[in-house]
Amino acid sequence: MKLGALKVKKTIWIPIVIGVISAVLNILVSEVHFAIPIGPNAFIGIVEISNTLSASLGGPIALIITILGRILANFILKPELYSDMQFTLLAIADALIHIVALLVVAISYYRFLYPRLNKTGLFLAGWWLTVGVYYYLALLPLQTILINFSIPSFGATYPSFARIFFPEFLGTSLITTLIWLALPVHYRRSMWVKLGKESEQDGAVQDQ
Repeated sequence: MKLGALKVKKTIWIPIVIGVISAVLNILVSEVHFAIPIGPNAFIGIVEISNTLSASLGGPIALIITILGRILANFILKPELYSDMQFTLLAIADALIHIVALLVVAISYYRFLYPRLNKTGLFLAGWWLTVGVYYYLALLPLQTILINFSIPSFGATYPSFARIFFPEFLGTSLITTLIWLALPVHYRRSMWVKLGKESEQDGAVQDQ
């Protein structure tokens, strides 16, 4: 299976493990209502932190498992929620929106950040830009459209969503940056694709 000049690795167990771990983490923190304080009366969950890291390291396989795993868990743990058809359709649509938005993260990470792993400053600046694209050019526009289509009376607007989610964007960017800094360079690489013909740069990164 090819993605441009890329080939999905035949050994897919690593992306699967990343996806399962991320899904389980998201389920656990949701069940215990865990949130990280980021200021006076301001908190963020860790779901988007887990989502973006899963997409970056595990690619499409990991992110799909991450998103669908949470929906499946909610269906098992809270079946009463899915007795409402509108809620069910919204949950499915939101999952598809997250999958599309996270595909942008996965591809951007491999294409633009992976070749710059050894240039920490450039890598981290690119990561902030990637998270910004994820929120403001992919996730929020799609969610605004979804809410306006499904609940017209809600009156959702992109500017209002952009303001509301700005603290989450900052928190997600900052915490994931600290995680990248804590990881050795070798463990920051995309674990779901390989070049058809390994470049010298990729070989050097993987040898570290």
